[in-house]
This record gives sequence, C-alpha cells and structure tokens, in this order.
Amino acid sequence: MPLSWEAHYPRALSELTRALGTSLSAEAMVTACGVLRTFNTRVNPRVDGVSFQTILGRLAEFVGVQPALTEVEAARFFFDVFRRRLRCFPDARPALNELRARGVQIGIFTDVPYGMPTELVLEDLVETGLRSSFDVFLTSRDVGVRKPAPETLRRMAARLNCSAAEMAHVGNERKDIDVANAFGCVSILIDRNAMKPEWGQTRTLNSLSELIGATGV
Repeated sequence: MPLSWEAHYPRALSELTRALGTSLSAEAMVTACGVLRTFNTRVNPRVDGVSFQTILGRLAEFVGVQPALTEVEAARFFFDVFRRRLRCFPDARPALNELRARGVQIGIFTDVPYGMPTELVLEDLVETGLRSSFDVFLTSRDVGVRKPAPETLRRMAARLNCSAAEMAHVGNERKDIDVANAFGCVSILIDRNAMKPEWGQTRTLNSLSELIGATGV
C-alpha cells in the first residue's frame, strides 16, 4: 500500500456507503474523494489529530444519510480496503522480544490515517503477532497531535516513566527523526532499503535486529 491512499478512495467509500445502505453518484464520489484528500497528511501535512467520526460527519453531507453505525463499525468497512495484506517484518518480533527480555521498556507511537480508531490498530498488531511485544501503545488520536510535534514523544516518555535522555525513537520517515531530535532523545532511522537519507539521525539501522547494540544493551 503506498503512503498516500488517494487511488483507493473510491473503493473505500463504496464499501462504506454500501454498509450504510446507500451509494454515491459519480459527482458525489468526486466530492467525497475531495473531502478525504483534505485529511490526507501526505498531501496536506498537519500536526493536529482528527477522529474518523469527524470525517464521517463531513462525508454525511454528500452521502445523503446519517451513519447508523458506530464510528468503529463504520471504520471497519472503510479501512478494510487498506488492511487486507498485513504482514510483520521477520526481524521485528525477535528484536522486540529480546529487548524486553533484557529489561528495555518498549512503546509504540503511531500516527493513524484518517482518524483510524485505536481498536483497529490494536487488531492489526494482534494479526501481525506484535500485541505482546510492547509495554505502551499510543496513537495520534490518543494524544491529539501527530509527529513531528514533540508532545507525541513527551506523552510516551511519561507513560514509560523515563526522560528524553533515556529514550530512543526508531522510525522510517523524516518526521520520526525530526520529532526525536525536537524532543531530545536518540533518533534512529530504520533504512530497510538502504536509501541512506541524511535527516540528522543519531544512528541508521538496516534491520531491527541491530537495535540490541544501538540501544546499549
């Protein structure tokens, strides 16, 4: 799945409206896709969080019916298009489990797309086998802001009961490096495809298996 989901908007909207017992005209589909595009952080970067319920409210103007489903129920139909091919990198679970065995606390912070409910993200972690590999889990919906806002990692540090100096943040995007540097913790870039970007990261790793040495344990 590409980082920007624009090409899949019509399919996702069709699944959602079908669940609501209606459909979109060609004109309404174009308008609804335009609404989704305004919430696309790859096109319109923002640091404030948004809920899927908010997006549903905007879409209701063009769908013609008020959603009779709960936010999570509606989200399942919409996001199902993007959740069908989940997989876990083979180095992830062994590396995280080894770190936890050595006493390292692990937290996951993720920016969710289009206000995706936390319940769905946790289901994804269960499916990929990572649900028991971390101590704290937070999303941009929980915190109300997205990376690179330092409050994201500040909230994580508070939950892990550690200081910035005691924490390392691992990510694969520039905003992961920017937020770690802004917060004052170690910034680690996971560069699986050896693209070798220089974004000011403290360290660059090609595999999570290299985390053992990188975290000093």
